[in-house]
Amino acid sequence: MKTYHIYPLLLVLILLLTGCGVSSKTERGVIKSERTAVQEEMRLGRAIHDRALQRLKEMHPEAYALYEQARMAELQGELDTAIETYHKAMQQVPEDRLLLTDLGMAYLRREDIVPARRYLLKAVDFDPDYYKSRLGLGYIYLQNRQWQKAVDHLETSLQLLSTLEGTFLLGEAEEGRGNLSRARQLYQTVVAVDKNSKLGRAANNRLRSLSK
Repeated sequence: MKTYHIYPLLLVLILLLTGCGVSSKTERGVIKSERTAVQEEMRLGRAIHDRALQRLKEMHPEAYALYEQARMAELQGELDTAIETYHKAMQQVPEDRLLLTDLGMAYLRREDIVPARRYLLKAVDFDPDYYKSRLGLGYIYLQNRQWQKAVDHLETSLQLLSTLEGTFLLGEAEEGRGNLSRARQLYQTVVAVDKNSKLGRAANNRLRSLSK
């Protein structure tokens, strides 16, 4: 059954930008609540991943063991080994959204865009309702300056699970296609939620650039 989480990150933006006369104390309360919402979204993201991982473990234990080896290789920076091991796992389970997505993301981390797009597209074809594969495709189309495709996949990713990364990337895609008003709103959302994070600082820089 498809479940959508409708843009909780944008709640803070709506309240802060349209709430004329709202006190700074109220604003701080809104931001605090939104940070709590972000933490909840992160928890949901981990839960989605954990369920997929448990399903793989129960149904295909050998593929699960290979997947764990691949993830460990990634954590150690051994991307070639990780990719090779993901492929071995997929020989046993050719159509698994977790394997397809993480293989695509591993290629993406190696900056090998063609196979990254291929496997992420396969992941979306197999399961169009997984936020992570949509996020990866959105990033790829963003780098290729295919703004509309980037927006489509990033919006879908955010509808499935709202993330700061997805919000920032959607801001970049909107900026790329000239929708500067919405880009500012998305960057402001990221800054309002977590201005001290890497993404928050990047969003602040983009806002300064747009104000010139």
